[in-house]
Amino acid sequence: MIRVTFAGAPEFDQSQKIQPDGRVSLPTIGNIKASGRSITSLQETLKSLYKPHLNDPTVVVSIEQPAAAVYVSGEVGKPGKIPLDRAMTAFEAVMETGGFSKLANPKQVYIIRNQRGNQKRYTLNMNDTLSGYDSKPFYLRPYDIVYVKRSNW
Repeated sequence: MIRVTFAGAPEFDQSQKIQPDGRVSLPTIGNIKASGRSITSLQETLKSLYKPHLNDPTVVVSIEQPAAAVYVSGEVGKPGKIPLDRAMTAFEAVMETGGFSKLANPKQVYIIRNQRGNQKRYTLNMNDTLSGYDSKPFYLRPYDIVYVKRSNW
């Protein structure tokens, strides 16, 4: 869901769900592709398309509800679903759920990802990140599952 606000024509303000074909239908200009674009890119395109129709073609686009999410479970503060409304690393997702519990094993964090109908599992060691050492971030994709294993000690 996106919200489109028009500074020069508040009567055009609206919220819309991006359709399965990636488009939204807007007053005066009709259907426009929104999926796969940054908010800034979409705003600039709308501004140029509305310029001949409005005195003030300033358009503000914001995300009201992200379409995708990731799921975090296991030994974290508050397991659950997190909206994926920006680029997010596995470590950030764990922190969004309250961080590691006292029983967590940060050396064994699993990412379960569906790729072309197959499940793939990645094992991450987040101890280096927690210790302040350089580590390569693992970016999540829509519908990934982050599972933090319980420590054996």
